[in-house]
Amino acid sequence: MKLALRCYAYRSGRVWEAICVDLDIATFADSLDEVKASLATCIKMHMEDVEAMPVADRERLLKRRSPWYVRTKLALMTWLSDLGGNTHRALPFTLPSQAASHP
Repeated sequence: MKLALRCYAYRSGRVWEAICVDLDIATFADSLDEVKASLATCIKMHMEDVEAMPVADRERLLKRRSPWYVRTKLALMTWLSDLGGNTHRALPFTLPSQAASHP
């Protein structure tokens, strides 16, 4: 099944950080394009690993969301940037992913 995974990217000091809040996977890189590509690679590797696991583990790892306070912080950063604040700006985006098959 195809999933649209919710992700955010933001600048943290001199590097960019990106997180997929639906799978609680994060990475960092020097540019926005690099961090998005790195996150896509991390998600692909995670999905490949999950595919090889027993069904119970698959279910757990495909439903592993970031903690509520991380999701809230990112939503607030996005909302503030929508209001014109550029200090702590989070850029939301989605990544398509092929989920592990379910029996």
